[in-house]
Amino acid sequence: MTTTVPLAARTTSAASREVGPITVGTDGSYWGGLALQWAARYACTLGTKLRVLRPGTNAELPADVPLDLGLTHTMHLYPLLPVICTPITVDPLAEFAEASTGSELLVLGCRGHLHRCTIGLGSLVLPTVSTAHCDVLVVRGAPAAVWGAHRTVTAMVSGGREDAAVLRRAVGMAATYRSRLRIVHASPFEEAEDVLHLAELHVQTLPFRPPCSLTVARALPHEVIAQAGNTDLLVLGRGTGRHAGSVAKAALHHSRCPVLLVQSTVDRSA
Repeated sequence: MTTTVPLAARTTSAASREVGPITVGTDGSYWGGLALQWAARYACTLGTKLRVLRPGTNAELPADVPLDLGLTHTMHLYPLLPVICTPITVDPLAEFAEASTGSELLVLGCRGHLHRCTIGLGSLVLPTVSTAHCDVLVVRGAPAAVWGAHRTVTAMVSGGREDAAVLRRAVGMAATYRSRLRIVHASPFEEAEDVLHLAELHVQTLPFRPPCSLTVARALPHEVIAQAGNTDLLVLGRGTGRHAGSVAKAALHHSRCPVLLVQSTVDRSA
């Protein structure tokens, strides 16, 4: 059962800050192409540059993949977007980690050409999430969610130390796309109401707050993730250990929409 409490919108604009590049890794695959287009749209919306990491000229790609990996099409869609294209030469994981330093966001598709199955995650996704120095967004899910048709951003809070960073990032994404914000806490226990109350208090301190609702889901987090629909983005913490936590992994495997994993050490204050 869920309980929803609507919050009034605040119209104050967030203070401007210098925004780093949006960095995306693509190999010309279906999900790599969607990651490229998602990242380009976001970079254009923010008014920042797009940094593209692509396989080098010696990489073995399927014969039906265009030589430019879809970059020409993307640049036609966003002709004023500054684009920096960098070939990956030796170690993709190390180069993703290096490029993430100073980036506003690192965007990946959920799997690429080297992943032979039509389900599951590519071999670089979880290691990249663990080693990146910025938040990581993994493009997956239904096309309507990838293209933002629902006009809704969902933030999952746990009552832990990552919640503040998760809420700042989720509010920022909802404000950028003029979307509604849905804050969800998944727990079968009565104390869940306290977690949402703290989340509400934190959101009220932020410079901008989009139309927002608070929901208690009387279920386990992975159950809520698998059933969550009608949202364009799921924002949650990566986990406090060296590697992605179990809830983050569940989201990467089962979410019906793109997943944004927030690094709790990243300062997102306006």
